[in-house]
Amino acid sequence: MSHLNKRKSRLIFTTSDTIRYKGRDREVVVEVTPFIATCRLAGTRTRYEMSWSGIFQHAARVFADKQRAERKAKRKGQL
Repeated sequence: MSHLNKRKSRLIFTTSDTIRYKGRDREVVVEVTPFIATCRLAGTRTRYEMSWSGIFQHAARVFADKQRAERKAKRKGQL
């Protein structure tokens, strides 16, 4: 596996996830750079940037929220 900052070519990939936007289903396109990831919908120009640390923090928050909800549901089931 190589580091992103050593890549010589651009890394762009299209996911299989689709989002309905302006009446059409559009795939999510991710452009990878060493410090940020840029997401956009196929066929659009609007881009959203997020740092890799921000992506990790968001994923950790989602994981913690899921665990908290599971514990809460378990407690309600025991009462």
